[in-house]
Parts: sequence; C-alpha cells; structure tokens
Amino acid sequence: MFESESLMQETINKQPEIILAGIPDINPEFCPDAPNLVSIGREIPLSSGPLDNLFIDINAVLTFVECKRYSDARLKREVYPQAINYASDLRNQLIHYNGTEFIDALNGILSKTQSSDLNSISKIIKALKSDPILDGKNTAEWEKQFLDRLEFNIKSGICRVIILCAPTPDTNFNYRAIRNLMQIVSFTEQTNSKYDLIIMDLRDEVERYVSRIIWRRYTNIPLIPLVAESNRNTEISIDKVKDLQSKLPKEATESLYELLESLTSNGYLAVDNTFGYAIKNSKTKKSTYIQIEIQKNKWLVRRHQIREPESIFFLIENNRIDELLDGVSYNILDKKTSKNSKQIYDILITPNKKTNMVEVIKNLSSEQNT
Repeated sequence: MFESESLMQETINKQPEIILAGIPDINPEFCPDAPNLVSIGREIPLSSGPLDNLFIDINAVLTFVECKRYSDARLKREVYPQAINYASDLRNQLIHYNGTEFIDALNGILSKTQSSDLNSISKIIKALKSDPILDGKNTAEWEKQFLDRLEFNIKSGICRVIILCAPTPDTNFNYRAIRNLMQIVSFTEQTNSKYDLIIMDLRDEVERYVSRIIWRRYTNIPLIPLVAESNRNTEISIDKVKDLQSKLPKEATESLYELLESLTSNGYLAVDNTFGYAIKNSKTKKSTYIQIEIQKNKWLVRRHQIREPESIFFLIENNRIDELLDGVSYNILDKKTSKNSKQIYDILITPNKKTNMVEVIKNLSSEQNT
C-alpha cells in the first residue's frame, strides 16, 4: 500500500488528521475539545539524523513520528531507539538555552526543515491560532503560555513519540517483527516516562487512510492553563446543552434525531459542542463551519464565519442567496471580529417539515463553497 517511506511521510504531512483519528483521546470524532495537529514538516535535521515527521498542537506538545514499512528489517530492533533518540536529540540541542535564546536556537533547527512553510516559531504560532479552541480567547496570553510551555516540554521530555507502521504492496503485516518490537518496548519502558509512546498501524481502507494503535504506553500530557480552562468550561457548557436538548418538545426531538441519522448516512459527523453539534466531514474530519444550535423548545442550523472568497459570501453581497436557499426560512447576520476587519456573515436557518436539511447543509458547507 506504500511504495516507500517517503510516501508515508508525505501522506501524514499533508493530512495530520490521519494521526489524530488513530488516537482516541485526541480524535475529534470522540473529543470535541481535542486540538488540531499542525505539521511542522518532514526530515527535521537532528544530531542522530533526519526525523521523518514532526507535529505540534496549541498545548506546545510535539509529536515525533518515525515511519517504517513492515518489510523493513530494521523494524524489529532499531526503530524503537531511533524514534526515542529524536526527542532526546532535540532536548540535548536546546537544553543550554533559555527564553529568547531558546527560541532562536529552535528556529535555527526549523529553518533547515524540508517540505514545510512553517520553518519558524512565529509561523507555527500563526498557523496554530486558527484552531477553533482559541476562538474568542485571549490569544496574546495563549502565545505567552505557549512559548513558556514549549521550552518546558522540550527540556522535560514531554511529547508524543509514534512509530508508524504500514504495509507495502507485498507485505501486509509482519507479526514477528511487531511482536518482537512490543516485547522490547514493554521491557524497557517505565511508567514514570514523560512521553506518550505509540506503535501505530496505517493503511488504506476503501479509499480512506485508517490509523490504529497497536501498542501504547500512555502518559497524561499536561495542557497549558488557558486551554485547560477552556476545556473545563466546554465540558460544563456541553452538559447544559444536553439538559436543554432533553427538554425539547417531542416533534423537535424527533426531527433532530432524524437529521443526525441522515447526516451520518451522508458522510457527515455531528460532534458535541457548546451550542449543540458541530458538523464535520466524517472522512476528512474537517469542519464544514455548520452547527446545530439547541435552544429553548427548538433547534436551528447556523452556517458561520462566511468570508471572502467563498461563493456564499458573493451571493449574500449581491442579494442572490435565494438562488441557494430557495424556499428555506433563514436570517442573515453580519458582523466584524474587530474594528478594521472585513465583513463576516452567518446564516441562521429555521427547519420545517418541507425543508430537506441535509441538502441545505450540503449546499452551505464550506467545502462546497471555497
């Protein structure tokens, strides 16, 4: 299924959600407050050699990935110390620096990264700020906490290390090598280690990449304070929305569950959030920028953050939105996130028996309108 390790590296470099989907506690399908993974790049130059892939999230947690195919003879014994070496190398290269000198030294390493536009901490921070978890949060405070925690995590060895294994066209699974690898890792690993170590399988199933954990030595990785507080608030808010949903009139409850079932069968994923449900593409796990909002005695559908250059934005600006929403009851809400920002629109839709809400959601999806 993978002709080369380079193809594996490029696949996850372009689609970090493949890694997310394989780890239950950071899989957006199960955890609505899970942060996105951002790919820093491939072939990160370290003292023991180039690291295959490196990712990061808004908690300043680095994820080191070593890619190996089952046909590789090194899978048995060499891949484990090699994967751990990368995290150790990065720490050893930066351990003697503090504050701005630490960031400068890290930037020096990142500047040599292949196949990446995120070759500095400032660019990485800019990319991470698009994570929905930070919406409405004090991003200046988050950035300060992020930089402090990044230095602490690297120097303390707090990270994820993933040994990613995949089949070749003629080698589906090497049980002997994997069993030997798990025996070595289980014997060596201690519970007081600060990194989360995972052996993962990756393969293409029905035109979709699927990743699964084969073995794991789990470590609870700390969140930065602002994100941890946000997660606690999210849990409380979701509980309140669920209570509100339980009190919906019978007709509203039935129509809501009918929509949720139809979305599932049409390639969408409804994830609990503080308003009700966020609608995502079940294959890519990407947001459609549509949510179902649970209100007192009713539910609504909101398409939010409509910006240029989306085609919906053009239709709204030119009073032609009825071309897309003919016969649908809706309201257009306009807003600006700051004094000098460009116009942003939301569309709020009231469901009725005559409206095919699945088709409405398809038409409004950001994936259809970019």
